[in-house]
Amino acid sequence: MINVHASLLPRWRGAAPIIYAIMQADAHTGVSIMKIEPKHFDVGDVLAQREIPIRADILMPELHAKLAQEGANLLVNTLNNFSSCLESATKQNNELATFAPKITSTITNVNWSQLSAEQLHRRFRALFGFKHLNTRFQNKNIQLIDVKLPAVKELPASLANAECGSFSYDRNKRLLLVRCADNTHLEIHQLRVEGRKIMTATEFNNGFLKQINSTKILSFTSK
Repeated sequence: MINVHASLLPRWRGAAPIIYAIMQADAHTGVSIMKIEPKHFDVGDVLAQREIPIRADILMPELHAKLAQEGANLLVNTLNNFSSCLESATKQNNELATFAPKITSTITNVNWSQLSAEQLHRRFRALFGFKHLNTRFQNKNIQLIDVKLPAVKELPASLANAECGSFSYDRNKRLLLVRCADNTHLEIHQLRVEGRKIMTATEFNNGFLKQINSTKILSFTSK
């Protein structure tokens, strides 16, 4: 028996290879046709592989669709040339193996002091269409619906002396700026407060932030 796996084995054995390829900033990924080993997953001899690049801004659903198409084409080609593919099959180098375990809710919880803006944005793109990144504000869960990396990397003045997780509302750009690890910051364009519908950063500012009578800078917290 053979199987199609959405990575260049032995890299990213496991249930979530596409997600991990994006999260770990891989420059390329691909599909593998492999033999199925009884009671073992993703360790069989590789009959064929095809590599594709990972665009720097790609979202998981787009990469998933590309790999599905490449996998289907490669499977047909492998079946049409099965004898020769079987003869030239190569064993996987276990020393090069990396693993992509099943995604759990813990990976969606944002720790602002541990992850840079780039790392958080990769995680957002990797989970897009599957799960949302989550943070906390005023004892409510916040889902991050649309986040982007800023064009200007320098920390804004409002966050220059703030702790990670601190945020400010940029009235000109109509978005939230959040301080992350390594002196970086992230833009939040849309979010969802627990029990509410999706809202823009401006709606969040008008509906929540203006109601808080505080001169201190506000912060998101980890769950």
